[in-house]
Amino acid sequence: MALEAIKDIRQTEEKAEETIRLAREQAKDIIKNAGIKAKEKYDEIILSGKNDVKVIIESKEEEGIKQSSPILEKGNVEKEDILNLNEEKLQKAVNLVVERIVNINGNS
Repeated sequence: MALEAIKDIRQTEEKAEETIRLAREQAKDIIKNAGIKAKEKYDEIILSGKNDVKVIIESKEEEGIKQSSPILEKGNVEKEDILNLNEEKLQKAVNLVVERIVNINGNS
């Protein structure tokens, strides 16, 4: 009977050791899977952030173009006005500049 009890204790210890071994393997698998899931979630968050940034940049570029369009248009109109000055106005402007230079420098 004592031998049988020792045999039962030994079998119970072996089962306990096997249970512990399986638990350790499961723990390793759980940790490994958690790491994989964490990396996937991290990559997903980074990708989402990059997409959000792309949308914001595109939106701000469009907003900048909208805001600058009237300024560019006004500049183009003014440029065309200057390029289309008639000869008389251009000569008056040249004479005015020459007159100021002569008056400032005296006998030049």
